[in-house]
Amino acid sequence: MRQIALVLAAAALLSACASAPNDGWTAREGAMPYESARAACQQISYGIEVNYITCMAGRGWVKAKK
Repeated sequence: MRQIALVLAAAALLSACASAPNDGWTAREGAMPYESARAACQQISYGIEVNYITCMAGRGWVKAKK
């Protein structure tokens, strides 16, 4: 489990280099740090977008509508 978390954290850090800051997400007041929220939500969303969006919202982040 710990190795998986380390791999996901490393992947998140590397992918941050290739994307815009906060990747189109906007923080609400009291939001958890973006990278922490992102890493946590990637682990528990099972690759399902609606789960990821819901998870991020629960941590204070809202995705900009296209």
